[in-house]
Amino acid sequence: MKQNNLKKRMANGEAVFGLFINSGSTIACEVAGLGGFDFVMIDSEHGPTDPLKNRDLIAAAEYRDTAPLVRVPNGSYDTILRTLDVGAHGVMVPQINTPEQAQKVAEAALYTPRGSRGVATTRAGDYGFFQPMSEYFSQANERNLVIVQCENVKAVPYLDEICKVPGIDVVFVGPYDLSASMNAPGKVDYESIRPVADLVRKKTAENGKFAGIFTKDPAEAKMYRDMGFQFIIVSSDISCLVSGCRQIGDKILGGGRDRE
Repeated sequence: MKQNNLKKRMANGEAVFGLFINSGSTIACEVAGLGGFDFVMIDSEHGPTDPLKNRDLIAAAEYRDTAPLVRVPNGSYDTILRTLDVGAHGVMVPQINTPEQAQKVAEAALYTPRGSRGVATTRAGDYGFFQPMSEYFSQANERNLVIVQCENVKAVPYLDEICKVPGIDVVFVGPYDLSASMNAPGKVDYESIRPVADLVRKKTAENGKFAGIFTKDPAEAKMYRDMGFQFIIVSSDISCLVSGCRQIGDKILGGGRDRE
C-alpha cells in the first residue's frame, strides 16, 4: 500500500496542492504528478468517470508519485466503498450540509472500529499479497482522507457540528456552488465568499480538522495558503488546456477561429 500521506503532511503544518482531473485522462494524472502537484482530484461528480475508469487514473497518478483522490458524485455507502476499493487515497463528497450526512460519509469511508467500510481483498489492499488485513485496515484509516464539501449556505449553521464529526479530515469550500446558493452566481472571489470561508477556517482549526478550498490560479492559491488553508486545489486539467491553447491562439493564430 503506497504511503504518500497527505494527512500526515498537513498535520505537520504543510499545505498541499492539487489539480482537478475533469477530463478522465490518465495522461493528465501523470502530467500533474510530473508537474509537482501533491495530489490529483479525479472528478466523478462533474467528470465522466466511474470506479472502473478511476482505477486506471489512480494507477497513473501513483506511478508518478502524486496522491490520487476522487470526488464522488454522492455520499452513498456503495459509491464511497467502490471508489476506495479501486485504490483512491481518499474521497471528497459534495453538498454535505448536516452533521448526519457527514457522519454517514465517515462511516462509509473508514474500517472498523472507526467506521463500517466493507471488507474485501481489493486493489486498495494489494489484493492481500503483502500484509494481513488487520494491518491494512489500520493503515487505510490512518492515510485515506475523508473530505466533505461546504458549498451551500445550508451548511453554515451546522459547520461546528460537521467539524466535530469523528473521521472527517477536511472541510472543503466550493466557491462556485457556494456563491450560487448565496444568489450571487459567479462571484467566487474571496470578498464575495468571505463570511463562509473565514468560518470554515475558524471551525476546522478549533476542531483539529483541515480547511480546503478551490482556487482559480496560483496567486489565489498562495493567498489562501497564507490565510491558513492547507488543502488547496488549483484549477483543473481542462482549464490548464484551455489556457494553454488560448495563449497559443492569441500569439500565433490571431485569437482562434470565429464562431457563427
